[in-house]
Amino acid sequence: MNSTVLAALAVAFFWAVEGIDVNAPQFERVAILVSAIALGWAAMRNSPLAAFLTCWLAVLVAISERMRRDPLLDGSDVLRATTEALGIVAQGGNPYASFLHSTIPPGSPLVYPPGELAWYALPQWLFGDITRVDTWAGVLIVVAIVVAGLRLRFDAVALPAMLYAGWGIAGYRAIDGSNDVSASALVVFACVALVFATGEGPWPRRLFIASAALFGWAIAFKQFSLLVLPPVARYLAVSGARWRRYVVIALGVAATFVLPFFVRDPGAFIGDQLAALSFHDEIWGTNLLHALAQLGDPAPLVPLFAFVEIVGTLVLLVIVATRWNAPSLGAAVLLGAGLVLVPLLFAKWTTQPYYAYIGGVIACGLALLSLSRTRSAAEPPSA
Repeated sequence: MNSTVLAALAVAFFWAVEGIDVNAPQFERVAILVSAIALGWAAMRNSPLAAFLTCWLAVLVAISERMRRDPLLDGSDVLRATTEALGIVAQGGNPYASFLHSTIPPGSPLVYPPGELAWYALPQWLFGDITRVDTWAGVLIVVAIVVAGLRLRFDAVALPAMLYAGWGIAGYRAIDGSNDVSASALVVFACVALVFATGEGPWPRRLFIASAALFGWAIAFKQFSLLVLPPVARYLAVSGARWRRYVVIALGVAATFVLPFFVRDPGAFIGDQLAALSFHDEIWGTNLLHALAQLGDPAPLVPLFAFVEIVGTLVLLVIVATRWNAPSLGAAVLLGAGLVLVPLLFAKWTTQPYYAYIGGVIACGLALLSLSRTRSAAEPPSA
């Protein structure tokens, strides 16, 4: 009897009970409820198919959780600004040096690197609308975790896949106009590709390069991903893989996205990127300073917290990159999520979608915990 598969099915059962409209039961949610019960019986009888089917049930949960939600037309201004920026690029303009009318307030900086624009460019061109891109990105995160089960066993990935599939915040932030679900999807794709970059032959080498390229795209999408790269690189280093090649490819791809806009107007581009740290100057959101506001004015603590946010994060990065003995790829991904949490907790302004980004990375890390160094020798030792 596999307890993790049963736990995943319990999550599906709880999700279905909570999500079914008692006045008009949704057909697919009732089907998920019944399937969770049937698969639970099969898992208790040690059916070899129970884990596999539970993983794909997680995909159905992810689809229902997200597609049943209507996009918020008055939600975050991020995708509206992205749509406007893509229009500026299509006309030969530079969105980092333009006045954006769709931001709140108008004229706010475009704080996302060009990888973000590239992610949404094809859907915008094909469909003329990007409001559902993050909806499907959330589903694809679950699919990617499930696919990792082909290498790691499906019972190892069933619970993380189901936890993320049924997480209401991940579903809500996939339709609210923010971009954090898509940002985390690129990190998940990169790490899952690395799972299959093992063994001999051309395909493991190609997947190694693809993983690094996806990581570079993730960094060029949202700056958070730069904090996840050092633990993953350290894992590759202690595993004897060519971590230098991985880092060079990742940073090279990120630079390829950035350079055209940087060269065009360095001052405008750098100014917009630095604004990510300074644009929101009020104390607000899910962070320690805002919590302390209930006890009094936390403003005198801002310099100390800023010091911990910047210097503390850098010190942790150096320690992780040089001294940490990474036991598994999953542990590296989880530590990367932890590194992102440090600046979020000590920042002045931290919105909930940032934690939706971390949630996707955490689910991936949990799924990959079984990929230890002894099981992964993707690339021959570096020189």
